[in-house]
Amino acid sequence: MIRYALTLVYLLFALASEPFVHAENALSAFPGEATSSSVSISNVVPRQDDRGQLMDQHDGNLLKVGDLWYWYGMGYTDCKLETGLIPPLDCPGIYRKFGKGCGFRTDHELNVYVSKDLATWSFAGDALPVNGTRPEGIYFRPKVIFNPKTSQYVLWINYLPPARTPLGSYPDATYLVGTSDKAEGPFEIVNESPNFQHTGPGDATLAVDEDGAAYVAYGAWGNGHRISIEKLTDDWLDTTGEETNTGFLSPEKREAPLLFERKGTWYLLYGHTCCFCRFGSGLTISTAPHPLGPWTETDVEINPRKKWSAHHEIPAQANYVFEVDGEFVYTGDLWTSAQDGLKSHDLQYWGVFDFDDTQQPPMIHEMVFKDEIVL
Repeated sequence: MIRYALTLVYLLFALASEPFVHAENALSAFPGEATSSSVSISNVVPRQDDRGQLMDQHDGNLLKVGDLWYWYGMGYTDCKLETGLIPPLDCPGIYRKFGKGCGFRTDHELNVYVSKDLATWSFAGDALPVNGTRPEGIYFRPKVIFNPKTSQYVLWINYLPPARTPLGSYPDATYLVGTSDKAEGPFEIVNESPNFQHTGPGDATLAVDEDGAAYVAYGAWGNGHRISIEKLTDDWLDTTGEETNTGFLSPEKREAPLLFERKGTWYLLYGHTCCFCRFGSGLTISTAPHPLGPWTETDVEINPRKKWSAHHEIPAQANYVFEVDGEFVYTGDLWTSAQDGLKSHDLQYWGVFDFDDTQQPPMIHEMVFKDEIVL
């Protein structure tokens, strides 16, 4: 009874916590305004594509190809946001029949949008359609990078194979690796069993070094959700696994890693486990001279919780960091933020990291929620 009482108190506290959305009745407004020298991006207005359709774009990454930006993301279609009575509160679909819960359906789309200015987006299509050759299952967290050695666009995407429930599938989770000759896809799956050292890989991200080597940072169910990094094979279609694994770089129950390099310093950021959580997750920094280390944990938290609130300053879960004109832009999902109650319309948050170059290695200042950023 004590456990259930605590759960009820936790739920009431969550519902009473300060919401992040500052805009009222913003559903029909346009999200960004571009000029010849800058572009403004709203974090509180739902983003629309050039057809006027709300964008269903989550979990993914951005890739610059020539003068165009490609934005890859998971489309969750029009299922209703759900709240449960047992943790994880915003993730009840994890306990339901496989493929039936919102956020855990087998019809997730790999949506691709294209833009010249990061503000006006055109829908390019579903790059991994359900009616294609992809295996049946639940898909999350797509990442796409371009390998100049093979002239192929390489997709890594988290995959849950069919089971009784999604929770029952997670220990057998893996990544599927696909390739395409075109940035917009479609992608063909070429590897269904990458050589990860740790079983049940969950959230992951990819990064490419200036020498052309690529790396994957990931947590896994088989290691208690602790982050480690492995080098990919030269064709980027597999991981070298135990041969290059860094060992654990985080405590348990951490996910959604970010991995990028700036001015000779590599940064690894991660937050606590957060299954579609409305509070967001933190961002703790580690640094290294190379993706394989040695890594130094700084214990610097740049997305702390607000005082007297369950919400983090940025109530988002991290997706990716991309560079534009020397600035490093954080992207994350603002789960349960959809103003129309549809998971497909949960908002994205973008924020520019502010580095303190007076210290070595440079640290990132604490993030502050901004309704709008200018790039």
